[in-house]
Amino acid sequence: MRMKMSFLTIVLATLCTALPCPAQTNWGELWEETKTLSQKAWDAAQREWNELADNLQLEDAFGLAVSEDSALVGRFYDLKHPIDGKAKPMRRQGVVNLIHQFNNKEWDQEIFKAYYSPKVKLYAPYFYLPRCKASYGPEAFQCNENLIRGESKVEPTAWVVVYRGVVTAPKSGSFRFVGMGDDTLLVRFNNKLVLESGWSVPTHRFFDQGTHHSYQHKITQPTVEHDSPDQQEITTKTVGRAIYQYAETPHWNSKLGGIPSGIPFTVEKGKKYPIEILVSEVPGNEFGFCLLVQELEDPTNPPFGIIPPNMSPTFHLFRTSDASPNPDKIREALTANGKDYTINDCKEGPPFLEKSLIWKADFSEAEKRGIFDRLFGKLTGEHKDTAMGTSTKEKEKEKEEDLFQQWKVW
Repeated sequence: MRMKMSFLTIVLATLCTALPCPAQTNWGELWEETKTLSQKAWDAAQREWNELADNLQLEDAFGLAVSEDSALVGRFYDLKHPIDGKAKPMRRQGVVNLIHQFNNKEWDQEIFKAYYSPKVKLYAPYFYLPRCKASYGPEAFQCNENLIRGESKVEPTAWVVVYRGVVTAPKSGSFRFVGMGDDTLLVRFNNKLVLESGWSVPTHRFFDQGTHHSYQHKITQPTVEHDSPDQQEITTKTVGRAIYQYAETPHWNSKLGGIPSGIPFTVEKGKKYPIEILVSEVPGNEFGFCLLVQELEDPTNPPFGIIPPNMSPTFHLFRTSDASPNPDKIREALTANGKDYTINDCKEGPPFLEKSLIWKADFSEAEKRGIFDRLFGKLTGEHKDTAMGTSTKEKEKEKEEDLFQQWKVW
């Protein structure tokens, strides 16, 4: 963040615009006018400085500065606010149904364009947010900072965020994602849905997974395939997934059984792969997510079942830079500007390896492949970090530039 108009700029601009002919200038009146404008500039600068001091609490919420060349870009959609006159405001089951449709349509973002989306985008190098208040989502995307008179405030219910990018595999091998989203986390890697978890399970149209334990048990069980109805011999193929529990995630353990794994996938070192991540909030109470990566020795026979805390291994944090979550910085971000979005003091979240692999993101490659729509902007010099990514918005024309142009004409 930078000062939009300095004291010196005000003085020079005032002098320049007031001097069409120096001989005809009333210097006494000019001096009084300059003092008045200078005081206004000083007051404005002081207000901006105070705002800057508040925003500094958000700095480094993700550990290190985020480069636009190594982060995924996220966009927020408020599904309660249609903008085309045709779509309908979404309620709880409607959100799940719409995400179900979004997935079936190969993650076509046109489906969400019928709803309000702020100009702010977030650049995220990893996905790790302890349980917090759901109203932090609209706050991170600055949804309510510049509303036009008459516009409705963005409430914490019924919204989604979609992050997109292209990442380079750090090594060859087989992996699977391990993650949780409250209410929803979907991960699409190399154009295939490889992880779905949370209270809501859109592909099954489940709104509340907490009441659907059959879903949890189903994904942890291996399938048994018969060679033919007439044969007694059967072939067992293990495709079950694991749900990992950690001492640091008691809420997710008790309410959702733990943190599920996804479907295995194989990559080649140095090769680039598209990745898309969706997180969503439905009822508007609590929100949070985490995304880890498990390296598999045998992708045809991965660990499966519900793994208790004393047996759950520590995995890589999925990240696109050397940044990593800092609980103190996340807490600062969630309590900045006199607000408090924390729950349980940000103490809940799975452990991860300190030297986690880096899946470097390539912004230019993502643009080349058409991953982003035309409304996505690049990271500018004027931004701030939040607990969901580094924010940027379309750059507004500076008043300082207008004054400079006036000076040039004179």
